[in-house]
Amino acid sequence: MEENTEATGEASEMLITFEAEAYMREAGKWANFLGSAGFVFSVLTIVSAFSVGSVVGKLQQTYGTGLNPKALSSGLSFMYFLFGVLIFIPSLYLYQFGGAIKKGFEYGDQVNLNLAFQKLKSYFRFFGILIISFIVFYLMVLIGTLTGGVSR
Repeated sequence: MEENTEATGEASEMLITFEAEAYMREAGKWANFLGSAGFVFSVLTIVSAFSVGSVVGKLQQTYGTGLNPKALSSGLSFMYFLFGVLIFIPSLYLYQFGGAIKKGFEYGDQVNLNLAFQKLKSYFRFFGILIISFIVFYLMVLIGTLTGGVSR
């Protein structure tokens, strides 16, 4: 009779086939590439945050939009910096996943294999929380727009 491991709370042992290992190794390579590319885009975005003020000033000078250039450039700089950080965090998780999965399979190291899946879980959790935050933000904007439009 087979014992149900869920009921007893014991960990069941799973076998990773050669096919699954090949898929995970390839996923690790892509994760390293995407993580590295994300680092580059993150740094470029953060550097752009510090140069957006001069671009806004030049646009203000050329077109005279009537907007407060200092407030506009500060807001845009903050948004660029925030986007740079939001690019960096998942890139770090992907890069760590790629490195840990490679070490786990190369050395037969269960600790690194577990770490790889922990980083992958963190990557997906980060994007899940980010998406939920965007949905809540858009719902708040929609509700504010609808109630603001009705009360006028």
